[in-house]
Amino acid sequence: MSALISEEQDGFVCSSGFVVLQPKQISGDVLLTYLRLPLICKLMDLYTSASMYPAISESDLLNLPIPKFSTATEKAVEQSLQSARQAKQRATQLLEAAKRAVEIAIEQSEIEALA
Repeated sequence: MSALISEEQDGFVCSSGFVVLQPKQISGDVLLTYLRLPLICKLMDLYTSASMYPAISESDLLNLPIPKFSTATEKAVEQSLQSARQAKQRATQLLEAAKRAVEIAIEQSEIEALA
């Protein structure tokens, strides 16, 4: 599992089974995307221990090959991720509006729900 931790989440409590990376020469979004690539996940699987709670050691994780991406590539990845996050947020808003419209249709009428 991998995730990007926001500033607001700094200091939150989580499992001790996580390795926290603070990227310096690569953006967090690009690193996260890279670590989620199917080929990199397969590579990490070669180093996992246990079966019920598979984990990769910090040293094995830090020894993974991480290429130097061009600034243009990093910007393209970041823009794509930003667009995806905005689309997800919009989809969530539309779903909530649709749920509310169904409630109104049930409680009042379809005409009221469409309004």
